[in-house]
This record gives sequence, C-alpha cells and structure tokens, in this order.
Amino acid sequence: MRISKIVSFVFHPIFMPTYAIFLLFAFSPLFSEFMSIPQKTQIIKLTLIFTFLLPIFSVFILKKLKLVTSIYMENREERRWPLLLAIGWYYLLFRLFDVLHIHYVVIQLLLGAMLILLLSAIVSNFWKISLHMLGIGGVLGAFLAIHTLFGGNIFLIITLLFCAGLVGFARVNENAHSLKQVYLGFVVGVGAEFLIFYF
Repeated sequence: MRISKIVSFVFHPIFMPTYAIFLLFAFSPLFSEFMSIPQKTQIIKLTLIFTFLLPIFSVFILKKLKLVTSIYMENREERRWPLLLAIGWYYLLFRLFDVLHIHYVVIQLLLGAMLILLLSAIVSNFWKISLHMLGIGGVLGAFLAIHTLFGGNIFLIITLLFCAGLVGFARVNENAHSLKQVYLGFVVGVGAEFLIFYF
C-alpha cells in the first residue's frame, strides 16, 4: 500500500504537464534543438507556475472557503471548482505561449491537457473517473501522436505504457478507483491528447 501511495504521488496529474515538457525536450530534439537553454527554461518555469503552483494555490483557497475538504479531491463532487480554475490557468498559459510564439507542439500538448481537464470536469458531475489515469494517459497519447506524425523514441512509448500500468495498479490497490474508472480514464486521456494533434 505504501508503494502505491508513492506511485500515486509521483504520478499525480498536477505534475503531468511539466513531465510532458521535460520529456519533449529530452526525447524530441526535432522540436527543441533550435531552442536555446534560456528559452527551454522559460517554458518549463511558466508551465510550473500555471499548471502546478497556481492550481495548488487555488485548491488551498477553496479549502479555506470550505468548498473542498482535501487537496487530494477524493470526493468527485468537490472536483468541479478546482478543475474549472485549473482550466482557467491553463488557458492563460496558452495565451501567453501564443504571444511568445512558442512552438506549436508545446501548445498542442497544452490544448490536449485543457481538453482532458474539461472532460474530467464534465464527467465528475455524475461519475468518479480516475484523474491519475487521465493524466498519464494524456502524456502517452501526446507522445504516441508525436511518434506517428514525426517519428520518435519507441522506448519512451513503452516506458510510458509501463508507467500507466503501474499507476492503474496503484489506484486500484489503494481502493481509490474501480477497474472501470481506471480504464476509462486511461482511454479518454490517450484519446484526447492523441486526437488534438490531428485537429
């Protein structure tokens, strides 16, 4: 159970956008080799601020207002406001990236993440879907799309698939989700990010 908690923390959905940017720069030189180190650092810093720090800050404010009881949002009824606020922060980052003329693949990653957040906010109104599987599924879906469109690193795809299985096992082992909630979260996450690259 302790290992499952560690896995759930390491692969918490709030970390996924930052992980995705790191992986893009590390394994897809086609999109990053023309960027200077300061440019890459700027993108990572902005991603951390808008997809991690500000959403976390928002949840703490909601907790103070007693709109959520836990920062982990285990109760599906409490997910709506944190998810909607996160969409707002992601949209501001999207506008900022657009103004800064950041590479479109980075923007596609962000748009896919926004779509996943929107879908999870909608589904959470009537069902508890796995946000963890939406997150890791989204990262896998993005790199599957990059791989099929531009070529990529098959080892990365296999590693992400293994990580997805590990996260799914951890969530079920913690009794946080049923198998159906885990599988659907994974499929929706992969599908949303994969398809966003084709539109």
